[in-house]
Amino acid sequence: MEAIKTEQRRIQRFIDLSRPDGTERGSLYVKKRGTQLYAYERWQQNDGPAHKVYLGNVESEAAQKLFADKFKAKRLTYLQYNQKLLEKMQRQYREYDFDSIVADMPKTYRMTARNCSFDQRYEEIRKWAKAPYQRNTHPFPKAEIYAKDGTRVRSKGECIWYNLLLERGILFRYDYAVTCTDQYGKRKTWYPDFLVLCFDGTLILIEHLGCMDDLSYSLDFGEKSYWYFQEGFILGKNYFVTSDDPDHGTDSQMIARHVDRIEEMFYGF
Repeated sequence: MEAIKTEQRRIQRFIDLSRPDGTERGSLYVKKRGTQLYAYERWQQNDGPAHKVYLGNVESEAAQKLFADKFKAKRLTYLQYNQKLLEKMQRQYREYDFDSIVADMPKTYRMTARNCSFDQRYEEIRKWAKAPYQRNTHPFPKAEIYAKDGTRVRSKGECIWYNLLLERGILFRYDYAVTCTDQYGKRKTWYPDFLVLCFDGTLILIEHLGCMDDLSYSLDFGEKSYWYFQEGFILGKNYFVTSDDPDHGTDSQMIARHVDRIEEMFYGF
């Protein structure tokens, strides 16, 4: 890492020295007459004829200045390319000291746990997720939207959630029936988009709202949140909600940030 940083500083010094002085230069054109080489600076105006300015022979001060400027411009291009490569190396560089390896172990575990069957707890949750359960029987909308594993989902927002959870190895039930009981003993069944069971037994509810411009839909969400609260599902703690914007756009980066938090809760790291 120190070598990368040293090289970045060195390249930056060269970049500062190679920056153009603000004068726009044309292309270099050299023509041979007899045994002599003569230099021209040429500009091409769109599709029109080229405009040339005679600089003298290639040894002249004006020609040498154009050579130097063109060299600096080309060098600047290569230096900036190398600088981007070093920035990429810096982002991807992995430390190999003991503390860094230990800090990275949870990520490594997350990658291996979902692909191997040696973890008993992961297998228990996998069986829970795959076991038969009561699903939402409400008809799907006309638009046919399918997640990566072929499961049909109800909206593009749910599809983004589904695929991100799947990619992170987070196990869940989709459209699962959750029966809630309020403080008066009244019971009601709802169907959250996703129910996640974490390693420590914590349950997480996830809802994506696609039609908040519809009054009855919004009121239904408010009532639903009341019932979830009765079962201990608190917004931002173990109950996560995202929504389309007023133009029905879906922010996948916003969903990904929620998934980052849920991933930490799921694995317990």
